[in-house]
Amino acid sequence: MPKHIIYNPEARLRLLQGINTVARAASVTMGHDGPAVMIQHRTNGIAPVFTRDGVTVAKAVILEDRIADLGGRMLRDVAGSVSRQVGDGTTTAIVLAQKIASEALKSIAAGFHPTELKKGLEVALIMVEKYLQKSAVIGVTPEWIEKIAAVASKDEPGIGPLLAQALAELGPNGVLNFQLGNREDRLEIVEGIHYEQGFLSPYFITDKVRGEAVLEQPYILLYDREITDLMDLVPILEEVADQGRPLLIIAESVIDKALTGLLLNHVRGVFKVAAINPPGYGDKRINRLNDLALLTGGTATLEAHGRRLEQVSLDQLGQAHRAVITAGATTIAGGAGNRKAIAQRIETLRRELADVRARKPGAGSPTGNQHDADELEQRISMLTGKTGAFSVGGFTDMQIKERLVRIENAYLTAKAAMEEGVLPGGGVGLFHCRSELDDIIAENAEQQQGIAILREALGAPLRQLLSNSGLNGEAVIANLLKPNNEQLAFDMQTQQYGQFLEIGIIDAIKVVRIALRNAVSVVGTLIGSESVIMEVPDLTIMEGYSPEWAAATREDPRM
Repeated sequence: MPKHIIYNPEARLRLLQGINTVARAASVTMGHDGPAVMIQHRTNGIAPVFTRDGVTVAKAVILEDRIADLGGRMLRDVAGSVSRQVGDGTTTAIVLAQKIASEALKSIAAGFHPTELKKGLEVALIMVEKYLQKSAVIGVTPEWIEKIAAVASKDEPGIGPLLAQALAELGPNGVLNFQLGNREDRLEIVEGIHYEQGFLSPYFITDKVRGEAVLEQPYILLYDREITDLMDLVPILEEVADQGRPLLIIAESVIDKALTGLLLNHVRGVFKVAAINPPGYGDKRINRLNDLALLTGGTATLEAHGRRLEQVSLDQLGQAHRAVITAGATTIAGGAGNRKAIAQRIETLRRELADVRARKPGAGSPTGNQHDADELEQRISMLTGKTGAFSVGGFTDMQIKERLVRIENAYLTAKAAMEEGVLPGGGVGLFHCRSELDDIIAENAEQQQGIAILREALGAPLRQLLSNSGLNGEAVIANLLKPNNEQLAFDMQTQQYGQFLEIGIIDAIKVVRIALRNAVSVVGTLIGSESVIMEVPDLTIMEGYSPEWAAATREDPRM
């Protein structure tokens, strides 16, 4: 296929056009007073998406100019990366990236070398990250968690206490699943299992919006070998179907005709099923399967012990309240196992772990001992785990889905605050970082310009928040600088100044740091690109046909 090559400065200008377009659409959602964005659903007749989440807006913007769309995609990737790592801070990352990119390209047009500018940006980033870690307020309290969650959720009433309760009961490493609820928000904490293995096929997904396979009140089949023939599963599938409940298959693998048969019956609604791999690897998986059997009240079907798949009966299956499977993780809540037997297993594993740690030098290899200890710790963690379910309420599906995104982001922000501490929120913390860059002397004028670009960009989130709130930005910034107090913050709702912990305007250090790092990284890629190579699409294949004709006839217009 022929290629189209676009050289600088045209390439950078068109990339910047896409960045500016995406940033303008997403940046309005920033802050409590930021308005929402309405996104048309790709399917006619379905209600539009109503959101105040920056990454959702960014992902919805697809530009007709393919070069500009590459620039927009860079921002979409930045926002997506921040969302995956910390949940919140996506719009902050977009605003930072747009400002840095705009100023960097102006500097390049003025004759500064891109590589040296990039070095200056990276030097400034390191200094800002050190300053953030040095100035962090640690020892996060439940009261702070409530305030952080309230700010991140755009002051949703009652959300702060519920999320603080979830973190208190689950801990920072616990798993909280968010789901569509009814009128009221509801938090439920149950004994649960969580491990990093996802569904074997995306066709098992039941919630397409969140990309999850959700099974309510499932039976659970545990098997230590590959399943290749659907006929081996037919007897137990019939028994489960008679009960009107779904089946979760945890096996070494499900392949060939067995997987195809399961998917066909699942998609057609004959029965509801999902298949996943067990936790652990190699010989360790047998122990993990037995742990899962204990937690769910079932029996692992192990061929090494003479148990055959086609002989499995209903009473050998485990049971649970709910199972949520994503592409990379599985959460099983409310297993039906015996609490006393689970406690005894945990105590046994803890004694084994103590024995491993007490081994003297020379008793086994250090690496082997460490692997044994890690395996025992992971098994104990799974057996003692809890999971939570947060049902997000509202009056319409559109409102519930919009609230769900914000509340989930608020929870992830609160977890991030527990990891690295907090700083003044509302863009003020980043704005104060500017002073850290005032006295830096770089190796050359071009690196110095890179430092100056980042220094200027650190004020962009605060200015955007003030703009979204309709306030006089220069007046507020002048008042923030007067007392020379780095813990001073500004509440844009009440228009009051105060210590950030007292007035509840708090940001998590980790969220701010990840947003800034991702923004600098993507701009470094942008300014380091000298040309863009694109494929020239062959449009003649669609001549004489229209999308309307294809939709009306359900014919492939390429045939």
